[in-house]
Amino acid sequence: MKRVLVRGPLLSQSGYGEHSRQVFQFCETQKDWNLTTQILNWGITPWCINSDIENGLYGRVMSKSGPVNQKFDITFQIQLPNEWDENLGNYNVGITAGVETDRCDREWATTHREKMNLVIVPSSHTRSAFIASGTGNEKTPIKIVPEAYFADILNEPTSDPISDVTTSRNFLIVGTLTSDDPTSDRKNLVATIKWFLETFQKNDDVGLIVKTTKGRETTIDRELVRKLLRSIKQGVQNSSPPKVYMLHGSMTRQEMTNLYKSPKLCGLLSATRGEGFGLPMLEAAVAGLPIVATDWSAHTEFLSGDSFLRVKYSLSQIPDSRVDKIIFVQGAKWAEVREGNFKRKIKKCLRDNLSLREAAKTLSQKIANTHSLKVIFECYKRVLSDFLEV
Repeated sequence: MKRVLVRGPLLSQSGYGEHSRQVFQFCETQKDWNLTTQILNWGITPWCINSDIENGLYGRVMSKSGPVNQKFDITFQIQLPNEWDENLGNYNVGITAGVETDRCDREWATTHREKMNLVIVPSSHTRSAFIASGTGNEKTPIKIVPEAYFADILNEPTSDPISDVTTSRNFLIVGTLTSDDPTSDRKNLVATIKWFLETFQKNDDVGLIVKTTKGRETTIDRELVRKLLRSIKQGVQNSSPPKVYMLHGSMTRQEMTNLYKSPKLCGLLSATRGEGFGLPMLEAAVAGLPIVATDWSAHTEFLSGDSFLRVKYSLSQIPDSRVDKIIFVQGAKWAEVREGNFKRKIKKCLRDNLSLREAAKTLSQKIANTHSLKVIFECYKRVLSDFLEV
């Protein structure tokens, strides 16, 4: 039996948490592996400790938690590169989404990369950022294994969570508010909401569903988000803005399936400045939603066809306020969406929704075949072939 460690934010309600749990599930498929988990925090994001949900996945993660005072045969460390520890195993795999800009910290791309036997990233975008930031002499290979959608999204909806909203044509935004400063918010949620409100002024039948938090699932967090949404709405001058609905906190897989597949939804919107992968966009595409999103970074690697309305952008240096010398480095660039083009694309998404829905069915079938857990597990087997054959 091989002693295997999965180290990461395995209980966190975050993108890294989801990524960690997919790695854990892959490891479960290897019959001769004796698994141990080391469960870490991910920022201020909340944990889920309900052992029964997702067919007992969280319970299995917790049941494998144990001491790491031994040398493992292989470790999977789903963390930022500066947190990888080469002393934990004989063969160490560092897994990260890297950064969402065009480059990463030089130490990540050199010293920390070289500590690992293998680095796995979820996109060509992230891999390119590592390569561009290194010296070109690094020996540790960087392999790409995308993330998978959750299987329940292929199910039929069991209800409509937005059936009570008074607007019949609605758009969805999914994402965490990553900064109080709109110019530094990587997800660019404030601008996305503001431009939507300006575009559909005096349109009583169009609404916006915003599923977001500021990182926590508390009452205080909910009120801060509500206050922000009100301030954005009040900032739209001389208008009768469309309705905005807030969804806050965790939702089950089936609830998210029901949301994505609501007949009252027209599409998913994102004026993101950059994505290391973009899991909500993958999920929305599998659910058959048209998507209006920035035509830059990782999500463009799986979105395609007429149902992906590509928004033009310019690459700009990140603001100094965003530089933390860890994830965001001086001189890094991300995408700044062109406001006029974004507004034209969301108008098109509403106007041509029936035809875009048909195109979205084609993309849904494609991604359902390329990004299932089964297919992603096969990707892990391929990139780990040298170790698995030992």
